[in-house]
Amino acid sequence: MNNRFSAGGRLLWPVWGLGTFLAVSLVAEGVLLALGAVTAPAGYWTGTVSSVVILAGIGYAVYQIPTSGPSVDRYSRIGYWCSAGAVGFLLINFGFMAAIPTATTFQVVGWTRWAIGFGGGIGLAIGVFEARAIDREVAAERARVRRDELQRERDRLDEFASVVSHDLRNPLSVAAGRLDLARREHPDDEHLEAIENALERMSAIVDETLALARQGKTVDETEDIDLATCAEGCWQRVDTRDATLETPGTATIRADPDRLSHVFENLFRNSVEHGGEGVTVSVGTLDGRDGLYVEDDGSGIPADDRDSVFDPGYTSAAGGTGFGLAIVDRIVAAHGWEIRVTEGAAGGARFEIDGVERST
Repeated sequence: MNNRFSAGGRLLWPVWGLGTFLAVSLVAEGVLLALGAVTAPAGYWTGTVSSVVILAGIGYAVYQIPTSGPSVDRYSRIGYWCSAGAVGFLLINFGFMAAIPTATTFQVVGWTRWAIGFGGGIGLAIGVFEARAIDREVAAERARVRRDELQRERDRLDEFASVVSHDLRNPLSVAAGRLDLARREHPDDEHLEAIENALERMSAIVDETLALARQGKTVDETEDIDLATCAEGCWQRVDTRDATLETPGTATIRADPDRLSHVFENLFRNSVEHGGEGVTVSVGTLDGRDGLYVEDDGSGIPADDRDSVFDPGYTSAAGGTGFGLAIVDRIVAAHGWEIRVTEGAAGGARFEIDGVERST
């Protein structure tokens, strides 16, 4: 903000210079009129009132442009428009002054002040309008470039997913088949169990890597989903051990049902795996905000780790792949939502998802 005001002071000097000129000239004219040194000519007050309005507009622009106006790159052009408007309109009015006799020098000065102020004000308005239009064009072009980059990234992810699916699953299937044969010949070999565990872990990593690659695609179609019903259905599909689910508040939201199910299932697994024995998990809506939460009363997530839990491969559980919460983050982003992790009421982990559209 300070940088914008500093740049505004340097680059918008024609604008605030015009405002200073109008203010000084209006005060000087008022003093002369008050002292009786001059007499107001016909039409003087109309021009004076319009000049005061223009001065107020310039003052507002000088404050508003650095506050929330066009980007700093447009300031010089706004100044050029303001200067060009003042000079151009003054030259036009010089022609009128030459054609229309003026009674006094004071009338000429007042007319000149009005022409400069009115022309500069019109130029300022044109400059701001053009600057905003340019900013919109630049923003649209950047958005297009970003969309193209995202599309290329999605294409690369699809290609990666295909390679993983084909080139890794086939060797894993062969290894699993050989393992079955080995068990028949050596049923008591203790090394085979370790091999089986390694193959299962590799298979899980492949599955979750594929999910991570595919779940980041933007959600195009959504449906009305009852939050509590969806959560309870997902709870049944997860190995929850001795954990308990509570749904104290529900709502009908708009989401992709398959992907929302992945969100709940992964968050439930995270609570069960990290929350401890007999953890209670609750799902509900955020108070005063469009969103939902998943919270448990387990051991929670340390504050220093909360920025890292959504990174692919990050895990604090033995044998974990570290992709579960990364998949959640991708699905949330694909819906246009935002997710953050904080501490629950009982000290456990609380995941809050903002921006969830509710069905009317």
